[in-house]
Amino acid sequence: MASVSRMWKLAIAAGIFAVLIFLWNPLSPLIYSVRLASALQKMASGEEMRHADVIENKVSRRKGDREYWALTYRPANLSAKKALVLAPGISELGCYHPRLVALSRFLASQGLLVITPDIEEFRNFQISAEPINQLLIWHREAETLYGAQHPRETGLAGVSYSGTLALIAAANPAIRDRVAFVASIGAYHNLIRCTEQWLSTDSEDTAEFYPTKFYARWIIMLAALDMLPAVEDRVLLKNSLFNLLLQKEVSQPARSLTSEGERWYRLATSKKIPSDSELASAIEKFLAPRLYRQLDPESALRELRCPVFLIHGAYDDLIPPEESVELHQRIPGSHLLISPFLTHTHPSDKKLSWKEKTAAVTDVLLFCYRFSRFIR
Repeated sequence: MASVSRMWKLAIAAGIFAVLIFLWNPLSPLIYSVRLASALQKMASGEEMRHADVIENKVSRRKGDREYWALTYRPANLSAKKALVLAPGISELGCYHPRLVALSRFLASQGLLVITPDIEEFRNFQISAEPINQLLIWHREAETLYGAQHPRETGLAGVSYSGTLALIAAANPAIRDRVAFVASIGAYHNLIRCTEQWLSTDSEDTAEFYPTKFYARWIIMLAALDMLPAVEDRVLLKNSLFNLLLQKEVSQPARSLTSEGERWYRLATSKKIPSDSELASAIEKFLAPRLYRQLDPESALRELRCPVFLIHGAYDDLIPPEESVELHQRIPGSHLLISPFLTHTHPSDKKLSWKEKTAAVTDVLLFCYRFSRFIR
């Protein structure tokens, strides 16, 4: 009888253990998703979120005649099973942007090897297809960075403009069958449509500060400067546009501009947002065959093989959330989060009712739960 009793106790203990394991599997991603959601909220608010258990390094790889650099973040006390190549947005800070660094540290503290490419084009406010190649390079190099501790899978992610480039890179035949997942934050679907908005007139009222969309306007104008026939115009306007992007004071150029140069200068600097639909249309037509065709994600979306996660601020004042909605509609099985807590990359100050807040928090947790199952 004692033997039977002992067997029953062992069977009950085994049953309880099995139930706990069964419960832990779905609960573990849930716990992680709460951490991820909390971390995203803190980072959006500007917290640095340093982690003592994260090792940071600067690494390089030479391909042809060019050397590529990246910052890496990895857990100090365990081997990373998965890696993430996380591309920054267009900014003079590039991969050193505090919010990107904070996000990278958090993900590394949770067990990921995070690689943030130092993309020179982004730090110089250049839009081109070249950064796609750099994402491909670092995706391939992920498993070579730390020898025997290399991760078994690698995903891609990007912020703003690079969010779409991450989607295009993930569909590249060279790596598409080996991309674990791709995440895109505040991406575009149709660059021409976005440009029309960035160059359009919203109001005839003079604003105290430049509207957020002017940041993209200045970058687009930089890309199209070759339209101007006068070299002096191009030099002076490039300097003015860089100062605007760096939030420096911009004064009238010391040397006089041509009439066409003056027209460009007014479009760039007037806070009254002057209407110049003719110039806007000319810029779009100039860039479409030379640049936009290479940056159109439409054909790439049909070639994606991995899970896709799209995040967009409901009050994004730079790239409208409808862009991610359209991406979601074009990518079967993709996951979409439109959050009222965000603008483009900052917290929204919109007042929400308790019902709206509850629904928004639920959406964030559900999205993070789904995402955590692929990045852990």
